[in-house]
Amino acid sequence: MAAGSNPLFARGVRLPTLTAKSAVVMDARSGNVLYSKNPHLRLPPASTTKLMTALVTLERLPLDKWVSVSRRAAGAAPSRAGLTLNAQYRVRDLLLATLVSSSNDAAVALAEAAAGSEGHFAELMNEKASQLGMNNTRFVNATGLPEERRLHYSTAFDLSLLMRCGARDPRIDEMMGFTTAVIRGSDGRPVFIKNHNKMLWRTPGFVKGKTGWTFASRHTFVGTDYSSDKKIAFAMLSSRKPWIDIERLAAFGLLLMRGGKAHG
Repeated sequence: MAAGSNPLFARGVRLPTLTAKSAVVMDARSGNVLYSKNPHLRLPPASTTKLMTALVTLERLPLDKWVSVSRRAAGAAPSRAGLTLNAQYRVRDLLLATLVSSSNDAAVALAEAAAGSEGHFAELMNEKASQLGMNNTRFVNATGLPEERRLHYSTAFDLSLLMRCGARDPRIDEMMGFTTAVIRGSDGRPVFIKNHNKMLWRTPGFVKGKTGWTFASRHTFVGTDYSSDKKIAFAMLSSRKPWIDIERLAAFGLLLMRGGKAHG
């Protein structure tokens, strides 16, 4: 839905000016679109993919299950937590590493534990995407890393649907709010992780979410607000100035949810 065609857009608040190629702000409770810019443009989502990885994992694995780190997982491309080959880690800790520090080794380990292989896990991700109405999304892996011969893509609208679903899960909501954490595997070695979401430091209590970046995707983000009854879900793709775009999208959505009116 184009911003200008949305009946919410009357008078009072200016539409956000963004560097992102695509963005959507959604009412997290109703699913109504509050703002959109190229909402159905297919673009690489990068590590915002990991929100789907977390959702599918939580449907299939208990948080206290121990998961072994295969050679393939341990050797995943950066960013990674530096998990120990053949060590075991609890699902909860691997999810923390996946959502907080965007660790590709943790995401691959979870995929293999949940489905036997990352390829089979991607099939489960696409099934879940279909259930959520993400009709312009195709996942080929659990990390969001680009692959040479297989297209991995989504849209700002689809990712907003994903964020709306993820924000309802208190486990995911809690993990997205961690600034730092320490996890330990069966080898006892501490692994320090730090959140890539700078909004947690800039404006505490404002925006939670999942970051993403590759050279092809530029900066990507899926986010929600800190309220216990989530008010907004939003997504942006291919941003040049992510923290400015994120702040503008979140502030705009929350202002509308408080009764403000928008205009061009």
